[in-house]
Amino acid sequence: MSAGSEILETTSTAAEIEALDGYGTNAQPELAGMIKLMDLSPKYIPETGKHRRSKRLVIVGDVHGMKDSLVELLEKVKFNEKHDHLVLAGDMISKGPDSRGVVDLAIHLGATCVRGNHEDRIILAHANMEAEHRDVGVPGPSEPTDKQQDMLEEESFNHGDYKDRKLAKQLGEKRIKWLKKCPVILRVGKLGDMGEVLVVHAGLAPGIKLQQQDPVLVMSMRTIKHGVPTSKRKGNVWTKAWNKFQKSLPKKERSTVIYGHDSKRGLQLKKYSMGIDTGCRKGGKLTAVVIEGGHLDHKHKLYHVKCKDER
Repeated sequence: MSAGSEILETTSTAAEIEALDGYGTNAQPELAGMIKLMDLSPKYIPETGKHRRSKRLVIVGDVHGMKDSLVELLEKVKFNEKHDHLVLAGDMISKGPDSRGVVDLAIHLGATCVRGNHEDRIILAHANMEAEHRDVGVPGPSEPTDKQQDMLEEESFNHGDYKDRKLAKQLGEKRIKWLKKCPVILRVGKLGDMGEVLVVHAGLAPGIKLQQQDPVLVMSMRTIKHGVPTSKRKGNVWTKAWNKFQKSLPKKERSTVIYGHDSKRGLQLKKYSMGIDTGCRKGGKLTAVVIEGGHLDHKHKLYHVKCKDER
C-alpha cells in the first residue's frame, strides 16, 4: 500500500466513524421474542491470579451443521465439560448435513449461543408456519412449484422459503425453542487487555450503545458505507472503523468483538476484533478462540480443524 492510499484509507475510516454519529439514534426494530442483549454468567469467566481455578471459554465460528467437525475441534482443544464453556457465534445450522446434531450437542454441553442470520431465518420460518398453518411441503408464496434453489442466501426474511420451512420442521419444537434463547449480542465481560469481550454473529457499529444496535445488521453487516452499516460487500470493512474507534477510547473503555459470518474474507484478526468464520462447510476450516486466565491477565489462542467440503 502506498503512503497516499494509506492516508486515503485512514481519512475514509475516520469519515465513516463521524457519519455514524447519527446512526443508532433512530428507533430500532423490536422483533417479537428476540433477545437482543445478554450477559454471560460470571461462573463461566476464566479466572486470573496465582490461585485461579481452571476455566476456559471456547468460542467457535460458523458451524453450519458440520457436527463431525465441531466434535473434532472440541477434541483438539481437549474440551472439558466440568471446566470449559462453549460459545457458538451464530450460523450453527443450515447448509451442512447435521443441523439437528449440532443443536443437540450444544444443548448437551450447556453451550451459550448468539443468533446468526440463519438461525433468524429458521425461527421466522417456524413462526410463519405456526401463524399460517402452512405445510412444509408447499413452496413459499412467491416461489415456483418446482423450486429447488434457496436464493435468499444471506438475508433475513419474513415470507418463508421451502428449504427453511423444511429445516424448521426437522429441528422440531425443542430445538427451535433453544435457538430462540440465543441473544443477538452476548456480553462476555471484561477480560484484561481484551477489554470488554462481545460475541456477535456479524458485526457492531462503532460508537453506538449495545442497546441501540440494529439487531438485523448485527446478524448480517459486512461493511460501512456512507456512515451506515450494510450487509453488502461494497464499502469499508466495518472492523476498520471499529478498531479505529476502540483505539480512540481510554483503555478501560475498549471492547473486543468476536464474530463470524464472513467466510469469503476468512480469518480476520485485529487488535479489537476477531473474525473466525473460516468456511468449514465449503471445505475450509472450523475455528475456535480459546480464552483462559493467566497469572496476571487473560490469554487467548486459536485452534482449527480441516473440514470436508459439503457443498
